[in-house]
Amino acid sequence: MDEKKSSITSLVKDEIRLDVIAKILWQYKKKFILPVFTACLGTYLFLVFIPRYYTATVKLAPETGAPSMGGGELSSLASSVGVNIGSMNTGDAIIPEFYPDLMESTDFIVPLFYVEVENKDGSFKGPFVDYLTKAQPVAWWERLYNWAKNLIKKPEPLNTGKEYKINPFRLNKTETEVVKGISGSINCNVDKKTDVISITTTARDPLVAAQLADSVKVKLQQFIIDYRTEKARCDVRHYEALCKQLKLKYDSAKVAYADYVDSHRDLILQSYKTEETTYENELQAAYSSYATTRQHLQYAESKLQEYTPSFTVIQNATVPVKPAGPKRMFNSLAMAFFAFIIVAVRLVMKHYKEF
Repeated sequence: MDEKKSSITSLVKDEIRLDVIAKILWQYKKKFILPVFTACLGTYLFLVFIPRYYTATVKLAPETGAPSMGGGELSSLASSVGVNIGSMNTGDAIIPEFYPDLMESTDFIVPLFYVEVENKDGSFKGPFVDYLTKAQPVAWWERLYNWAKNLIKKPEPLNTGKEYKINPFRLNKTETEVVKGISGSINCNVDKKTDVISITTTARDPLVAAQLADSVKVKLQQFIIDYRTEKARCDVRHYEALCKQLKLKYDSAKVAYADYVDSHRDLILQSYKTEETTYENELQAAYSSYATTRQHLQYAESKLQEYTPSFTVIQNATVPVKPAGPKRMFNSLAMAFFAFIIVAVRLVMKHYKEF
């Protein structure tokens, strides 16, 4: 019984009392002024030297699958040339869920080096890579770090001349760092329910951020179009080249037949008539091959048109008015609150037993 009373008494003594804590904080309130003020001001001054960044967002909804080729005028045209399209596989190997991974690839990022951008005040206009390496505002410690690093080891040159093309297969160290920087400034999210693609770009200039978002949108659209229509475009090129060859062959057969008929008009020997029939058959065969190939070309062109996807742009890129960060006031108040908590805990642990 005595042990039970002793444990209860100990629990009461060790109980945390808010009124005691409040008295301690009030009594030592002046001790909060310096740490809280220092944390708030120090954080704000630190963030002032960090260049602000801006974000721009584009939203679009692409077609998620190749169109059906089983009916309509295209099906009729295909059947006229003996092509069965009822069993064609129309599945896509690259679905919208893969687009974020695609936009992180080197092959996608490198062409963005040469996107023409202009900053808000008009002091720079040129390729995006030049903006990143020459005109983009940086913090003073970044400049100091780059200066010190260049003293230790001279960086590899970044050749961005008009006649020079960066090889995505073999990047030097400087080019790799730029690729990582551009990749980090692009974020792509896909809504799994609606397949709506949201592309968000970040830059230290509002106009550059909007221009980059629009360029990424155009490049993604072009990539999807190229992917969906690659086979159809190859077919069109193949039949165009074949048509040219067969057209030349048909024209040659036509000239040969006409020349033979003109030169043997008054001759009645059977051997001449047989030779004329041979020329005529060659002409008919050449025309038949050319006409059939023309039909195949028309079908391939129609298939190319059908396979070219369309895009619904839900939200175009706009120049942001307010910076996305860093949040100077919010972070300063957060650090001030954090300093207040640290001092309060320290004071309570030190003086709690005195009350």
